[in-house]
Amino acid sequence: MKSKLSALFVVSLIAIGSVFANEDFLTKLHNLFGEKGSPTPTIVKATGTIEVAFSPKNGATSTIIKAINEAQKTILVSAYNFTSKDIAKALLNKKKQGLEIKIILDKSQVTQKYSSATFFANLGFDMRIDIKHAIYHDKVMIIDDKTVITGSFNFTKAAEEKNAENVLIIRNNPELAKLYTEDWFHNWQLAISRDEFMTKKGYKVKVGNENGN
Repeated sequence: MKSKLSALFVVSLIAIGSVFANEDFLTKLHNLFGEKGSPTPTIVKATGTIEVAFSPKNGATSTIIKAINEAQKTILVSAYNFTSKDIAKALLNKKKQGLEIKIILDKSQVTQKYSSATFFANLGFDMRIDIKHAIYHDKVMIIDDKTVITGSFNFTKAAEEKNAENVLIIRNNPELAKLYTEDWFHNWQLAISRDEFMTKKGYKVKVGNENGN
């Protein structure tokens, strides 16, 4: 009888742990940050490692994909322009593995003929469109609460092949990642869904295939 009760207790703990593990990710962010807004200028201790890459044609895209492939739990994306099929494919692969991936795009990405907004929407990504700024010029990914991808590099084919750009992969710096997440969540709260944006602007909501066409 005692062994049965012990087993039941263990099962109960596992079940409780599963509930907490599956707590809505955005609720966790809201509990952490509330509606404080974007963080003020902050000095962060230099910890972890920094990997740097440059373009054109010098490995920036592959460096970003390598960092995406390291993700185990979450990827938060901020993008002004997003046309890189290779980076999109890397995000899709992680989504299929069950990772929490959320994306904020600039409003220009909705109205392009073959837009990244349509592509990500058709593949079921949780995505919002920024409407509060003249342009949403961030080029950022936050991975597993500890890695930050940032720099001038848009997630585009042109940034890889034609432009002079730079990208930093800052790994194992949770304090820095927390600040970037706070800013990301503030912008997420201000953004709206793609369908809501298109309805407000009088556009027809387009449904396409996995290629965004």
